[in-house]
Amino acid sequence: MENQDIGKLRKILKYKERMDLADLLKSSHSVLNESSYYGSRAFSTLSVFEIYSPIKLYDKLTQLSEKDLQEIYNALLLIYPAKDGETEIINIEYYPDFDLKDETQLVDTYNLKRLDFEYIQDQIKKCNDKIIEKDFDGAVTNSRALLESICLFIYESKEDVYDYKGNLLKLYKDVSKILNMTPSDYANDFIKQILSGVFSIINGISGLRNDFSDAHGSSPSKTYKIDARHAILTVNLSKSIAEYLFLSFEKSEKSTIA
Repeated sequence: MENQDIGKLRKILKYKERMDLADLLKSSHSVLNESSYYGSRAFSTLSVFEIYSPIKLYDKLTQLSEKDLQEIYNALLLIYPAKDGETEIINIEYYPDFDLKDETQLVDTYNLKRLDFEYIQDQIKKCNDKIIEKDFDGAVTNSRALLESICLFIYESKEDVYDYKGNLLKLYKDVSKILNMTPSDYANDFIKQILSGVFSIINGISGLRNDFSDAHGSSPSKTYKIDARHAILTVNLSKSIAEYLFLSFEKSEKSTIA
């Protein structure tokens, strides 16, 4: 679990638009190892900032370029600037912690990165950020927004402006018809089951967002709050479905050209 210094460090890196580096520090924790030696300022103490990370993230951190490592170090100096009588950071050392796990396990959206639609990319980023920040209500809200935006993009690319009134399931069904990917379009029973399951997932995500997300107020009778496992599942399902929709859209576009 990240501690206060790692949390601050990640926020600075995000502000500097280095989400890639901020993500590598998720689930990490730090230790400030102070020496008994004085630094460059009056009575400042030379110290090493130790970062302990899950093994997979540690491997990636140790493969960073000198430029990226310097970026992390410069961000840390904003937290610990050299001052008289204070800690003076001279180095960052990285260590694996075999007891730590990357808690989020979020699906990556490799194919959607080809889509030049800033709003969709923004929703993906917000989904990831809010899971890491433990804003699980917000993650569900952005999961739905991701599905809405990819569906609207596809529909309006293929047809015309869509009169969207907030019914996500209807929107998804309309897009499915355009892409010829409704369950009835397939002869294989297992494909039919999978695609029927997607309708249920879309309906579930829509309902979860309406009932529990930060898009609406809450009443005293609602005692349940979305926890990490449900938020992570919702985000991963939304991203997977968005990827599938985009790949289906690309295939349909190639077929039209051919």
